[in-house]
Amino acid sequence: MGDRHVFSDHSTLVLRSLTGLVNTQPNLSVIPSIKTVINADHDDSKITLICGGGSGHEPGSTGFVGRGLLSASVCGDVFASPSARQVYGAMKALPSKKGTILIITNYTGDNLHFGLACQQARADGIENVDILPVCDDVSVARSKGALVGRRALAGTILVSKIIGAASEADWSFADVLKLGQAVTGAIASIACTLDHCHVPGRAEYSVIPQNTVEIGLGLHNEPGVWVVHPQPSSSELIERLLKLILDMDDPERAFVPFSPADEYVLLVNNMGGTSTLEMYAIADETLLQLTTKFGMKSPSRVFVGPFMGSLNQPGFSLTMLNLTHLAKSASSVEEVISLIDAPHASAAWPTNSIIGSTPEALRKRTREERAIDVPEETVEVVVGGPKLYVDPGVLKRVLKHGAQAVLESEPDLTKWDTIVGDGDCGETCASGAKAVLNAVDNGLGADGEVIEVLRILTKLIDETCGGTLGAIFSIFLAALTTEARSLAGASSSSSPTTASLPFWGTAATRAITTLQRSTAARVGHRTVMDALIPFVGALSVAETFEEAVEACKVGGEGTAKLTAKLGRATYVTDTGNLPPDPGAMSLVFLTRGMLEGLEKEKV
Repeated sequence: MGDRHVFSDHSTLVLRSLTGLVNTQPNLSVIPSIKTVINADHDDSKITLICGGGSGHEPGSTGFVGRGLLSASVCGDVFASPSARQVYGAMKALPSKKGTILIITNYTGDNLHFGLACQQARADGIENVDILPVCDDVSVARSKGALVGRRALAGTILVSKIIGAASEADWSFADVLKLGQAVTGAIASIACTLDHCHVPGRAEYSVIPQNTVEIGLGLHNEPGVWVVHPQPSSSELIERLLKLILDMDDPERAFVPFSPADEYVLLVNNMGGTSTLEMYAIADETLLQLTTKFGMKSPSRVFVGPFMGSLNQPGFSLTMLNLTHLAKSASSVEEVISLIDAPHASAAWPTNSIIGSTPEALRKRTREERAIDVPEETVEVVVGGPKLYVDPGVLKRVLKHGAQAVLESEPDLTKWDTIVGDGDCGETCASGAKAVLNAVDNGLGADGEVIEVLRILTKLIDETCGGTLGAIFSIFLAALTTEARSLAGASSSSSPTTASLPFWGTAATRAITTLQRSTAARVGHRTVMDALIPFVGALSVAETFEEAVEACKVGGEGTAKLTAKLGRATYVTDTGNLPPDPGAMSLVFLTRGMLEGLEKEKV
């Protein structure tokens, strides 16, 4: 695997890549503030289709923005979901008279952040907004993925192409959504790789041994479901992949019914580091086996190339869309093929036939004109509402010591997440910690008013601590802000409310109830909730904050003995010697630091 890169800092690489894309495609614009590529030729009489997720999957969704395909692509950092603010910002930038569909890859962080943006839009009175999750990976067995569900692979792009053409053909919102749901129910994918990819600027990464291949991996550098040694021949490997899709006798993976008479589409996807020379040979062997070994007819359409990758990973994935099965619940086979063949104006779809010609005004735009800015709306804070004051010095010490403890834990969190996830937990937590430290240095908490601090922390964590963990913390903090304001305003006494341990226990208990509406994770699932739930529970009954911190520590460290039920560790097959869950441990480090800040106040 190559670990050398032209750009060594992935934190700046994403925006540079988006800017480069729009300056080579005359019909695109970028919104730098929310790392979003949009169709500059947007027609608000058509349905807005927004996709996105972590970067590193290029062309991913960014390469498929344009008339007849996606309206926008919202980008997080490498392998980290974009925030709800980014997603909602894209929706505001591309209003539609018909409605908006958010196409999401079925990963927890994307579900949470895109889901939050959808709810925010509905709460603001925006009509016809819905989510279309894509879950085409057949490697995750039904029994193992009961809570997680199947992951998304390159089938996401085929879904986008079909409903993008339907939107351009002026279909109704309900009909496009129904078609999208039918496509996702008729699509199946499987991936394999010879090695893991390397994230630019990141020291920690895992390597697949020589003469070994992993089968059944996701898009985020997580381990495959099967580790095969010695590496099988090309024909044996492809036969095994096709069997995982087509074996109707496998009750764990026969998600889409296939029979020899079915019409279907084949998509052969480059995971990022496989040569074009090999990709067409892979396609040739796949086509040969489909007809000779599996008795299928030739596919109605075949697409080969990069669609949804994983940085420089030397692997590939196979996707099959059963048109015959799709036609039972939605459009006819012929109609779906016509949508696949429909013209479009995206950069990366293999048949790049621009609709008509790009308007002259778009083609002649300068570099500066292609980068547009959508100013954020000013948030109105209730003036004169309930306040909750504590000693400013104590508040600042708690904030600083908590954030510093998380920042110093980055190496451990990164190391652990490299083993059980995609390796980004340490960096995203460190990013959030730095933002908090910077905010404190610039006056956060200086007046001792806690409710405003919580409100600002919610925004900071949403914008800087990406992925699932950032969403979990942000939702909890937002709910905690609401509950603290409610409790502070409920006092009938003229004296100010005291921010006592029972006060925080009550507020946090209510907040975690709100959080649990957005995630299925509970104690025992090997997630951050294994530390957060015991911590909140202890706050209500503990006599000291130290007791609650100890409950958090026991819960977090105890995840090392648990089998994952949710999150990317679900896909790790060797669960006998795992480290503790990095998300849970980030909370352990945070609460320890907060305790240290409180204890310094006593000195």
